[in-house]
Amino acid sequence: MKISEMDDKPKSSARKKTIDEAYDELKDCSSQELMERLTKEIQGQKLSGTFDYNALMASIEQLKTYLPTQTYENMIRIIESLR
Repeated sequence: MKISEMDDKPKSSARKKTIDEAYDELKDCSSQELMERLTKEIQGQKLSGTFDYNALMASIEQLKTYLPTQTYENMIRIIESLR
């Protein structure tokens, strides 16, 4: 699942399931793998003209409670640099 797919607002239980599935998919990835996936996703969105900085930031904010503070801050820093 892509981060950009998480900006839909499904019902609470469906949203939790979506987040849990994303977590399960990504939990064993190294930080390098996560960064590569994020960069690839953003590049693809920019090429297709669908990159939406605000939606991406909103998605990261939704994940904030699931992330260690340092990871969250790193994601924000990276997203801001790719803007």
